[in-house]
Amino acid sequence: MAPKRYHYSDIGRMTDSFKDKLGQGGFSGVFKGKLLDGQLVAVKVMRESKGEGEDFMNEVASISRTSHVNVVSLLGFCFDGSKKALIY
Repeated sequence: MAPKRYHYSDIGRMTDSFKDKLGQGGFSGVFKGKLLDGQLVAVKVMRESKGEGEDFMNEVASISRTSHVNVVSLLGFCFDGSKKALIY
């Protein structure tokens, strides 16, 4: 199943305006979110980066092909200009 593409405004709604931060990494923050169907998700919001986003889209394609019982599934992503996020 291919990951769904979301707008950044969708990311804001699903995370309740980034209210519940789960963690912070070097290049991203992770927030608790909920899809419209009620499914809980982790939303990894990437820091703004330069470039056309080709590296990000390659990463999305690579992660979406990964399937293992001990690895979370990529459900969606956001790529609105400089705004990028991954939804697990």
